[in-house]
This record gives sequence, C-alpha cells and structure tokens, in this order.
Amino acid sequence: MTEIKIRSVLVSECYTNCYLCMNTETKEGFIVDPGGDQLKISTNISDMGMKPTAILLTHGHFDHIGAVDALKQRYDIPVIAAEEEDMLLVDKRANLSIMFGEPTTVCVDRFLRDGENLTVAGITMKFILTPGHTKGSGCYYLAENEVLFSGDTLFHASRGRTDFPGGSEAAIIRSIKEKLLTLPGETEVYPGHMDMTTIDSEKIYY
Repeated sequence: MTEIKIRSVLVSECYTNCYLCMNTETKEGFIVDPGGDQLKISTNISDMGMKPTAILLTHGHFDHIGAVDALKQRYDIPVIAAEEEDMLLVDKRANLSIMFGEPTTVCVDRFLRDGENLTVAGITMKFILTPGHTKGSGCYYLAENEVLFSGDTLFHASRGRTDFPGGSEAAIIRSIKEKLLTLPGETEVYPGHMDMTTIDSEKIYY
C-alpha cells in the first residue's frame, strides 16, 4: 500500500476544505478542490515538501475552483474533473462565480467517467460519479488507503445543497445510498465542508 499524508487547508469565503494528498515515499501529491487562497495553499504545499502533480476537482462551483488557474500555472500541472461537469466549469453563472464578484472558469485537461480508475502521484483511486449537488459531482475513492474525498455530496451528518443549477435532491440521495454508503464502513470521508466523518457514521442518517 502506498503511504499517504493528507492535509486540510480551509479556503474561500465559504470555508471550503482544500486537501493536499502526498505520497510520503516520493513526496509527489495532488490538490483537491483549491477553492481560493492560492498563496495559503502554496505555503502549505511548501511546508509539506510536496511536489504537486495534478489538481482534482469534485465539482465546479466557484468555492472549489477559485485558485485552480493560479496553481495550474505555478506548478504546471493538469486539472482533472468529471466529463459531466464540463459545461458548468465554463459557465460563470452556473458555477456561481459571477454572483460573488469574481467570474471564474476552468479549462480541464482530463475528463473522467464514472468508475474510471486512475493513478496520480503513485496513488491509485477510483472516480465515482455522484450527481445531485451538481450534474457532474464526483468523489475520489482511495480503496487501499480507505479514504474518500467526497466534495459536496456527503458531509458529516448532512449532504450538499441541491437548489443550485443542475442540483437534484432525489439524485443526491440516490448517489449517497447506492454509491457511497456501500463502501467499507471504516472508510474515512474528507468532505468539501465541515468535519471529517466515516461511512459507518453516516449510515444512520439514510
């Protein structure tokens, strides 16, 4: 198993959890949902001694993509997201960025399909499409490490909003029950907002 180190960096005015995940052997790693405060993220990357190799997006809302361009240029790394999120990432109104005074779009280098396996920085994972918060919301499941980056699909004792463009309450509940709560109970869940949880802890709510 590849040993990893995960650090959470609180960013954006929406208190978004940006995650830095590093392969402790090679010191390479990836960034999950850099929603803003690129200097703060970069400082934490330097503090960890991590060499970023990619940016992984769980979805395209402004508070998860705000620092993407700056970090992509700084480290010369690709951006990865669900293919179903392609339109939202380039629509300043749909991704809500125009409402907060900083219109933002993102150019994705690699689009993922549901169930696709990928290896980033020597860390293997599976992309799980979990529509509901947005049409192309997705999670990254690191089975060997028993870790799930759940974005705004699953929170501690809660779930993401569904009243934004492309949202669906029925879809997000279906995604959680059929795709996430079927994962091993000890899986640690790193959500887009609020505190960490586990799959077993969230089963009582559904």
